[in-house]
Amino acid sequence: MKTQKSAFRIAITFFTFCACASPLSAQSTRGNAEAELRATVEELRKASVEGDTEKIVAAMTDDYLQTDISGSVQDKDTWRKQYFTPLAEFIKAGKFRWEKYDVRDLQVRIHGDAAVVVGTLEAKGVGARMDMTTRSWTADPTASFSGTLHFTRVYVRQNGK
Repeated sequence: MKTQKSAFRIAITFFTFCACASPLSAQSTRGNAEAELRATVEELRKASVEGDTEKIVAAMTDDYLQTDISGSVQDKDTWRKQYFTPLAEFIKAGKFRWEKYDVRDLQVRIHGDAAVVVGTLEAKGVGARMDMTTRSWTADPTASFSGTLHFTRVYVRQNGK
């Protein structure tokens, strides 16, 4: 059970990425910027549920870094290849589905061209498991996991977006 719970925490962390290139326009007021950022968070939540690799990757800067719950650091390419793309393929093939993938309790702090978003992700998925040896997904119709994850994401306006 402990291994499955750790695998869940690592797996779910892969979906709480830092979307560092947000579509905040330069003219946005603080309130509009927060509303736009909340809309972006929702768009990316939907893209994660649907396995939309293009939308997820397009929202990440090339110098993206993530530290997962086990302390492993992944760059954009590693995260995409090992974690998101395999699960996205299972989602599209109907082998995996999110029964729950809810973002809530968002707190947004805007600091010039940067914003910090803190929140909670409640997730439950069925049909795949994290293989801790390869640190990638394996289809498994008997596998399921659920849990609550608290996250911090950093968004930065770059080149006007």
